[in-house]
Amino acid sequence: MQNKSLALRDLRKIAQKMRASGLGSIEFGGDNYRVRLEYAPSAVPVMPLTAGASAPESPVQVNHAALCAPMPGTVLLQHPANGLPFTSPGAEVQKDAMLALLKVGLIYLPLRSPVSGVVESLQVAQGDCVEYGSEIMLLRTVEMAA
Repeated sequence: MQNKSLALRDLRKIAQKMRASGLGSIEFGGDNYRVRLEYAPSAVPVMPLTAGASAPESPVQVNHAALCAPMPGTVLLQHPANGLPFTSPGAEVQKDAMLALLKVGLIYLPLRSPVSGVVESLQVAQGDCVEYGSEIMLLRTVEMAA
C-alpha cells in the first residue's frame, strides 16, 4: 500500500495562491482526509488601471510591509502578565518596536517592526496559532518621493 499524504508545504502553497487570487475559502479531500482553508481577506483588492487612465501623481509614496511569523507558534498581541495590548491598528510604530510576542513552547519571542510606519491591520487574533511565514500584521510606510 502506498502512503500518500498531503505535505504542509503543499498546504502553504495552496494558501498563498488562494490569498493571491482573493478566495476566502476552499475545501478538498481524498479517501482518508479532508482539508478546509478559510480566511478573511485583509484588504480590498487593488483594481488595475484601465487603458488610458493614469495613476494620480503624488509627492508621497505609500509602501506596505508585513510582519510575518519567524516560526510556528502562538501569537500574543497582549502582554501575558498585565494584558495590555502591544499595539493596535492605526498606531504609529518605529523600526524595531515590539508589536507582539510569539510563544513557542515555553519561550516568548519578540516580534519587532521591520519598518517605521503605521499599523494598518492585524491579520490574527490574540492566541491564534500561526505557521512559519504567516502574516501577523500589515504595516504602512509613507516615504517622500525623490
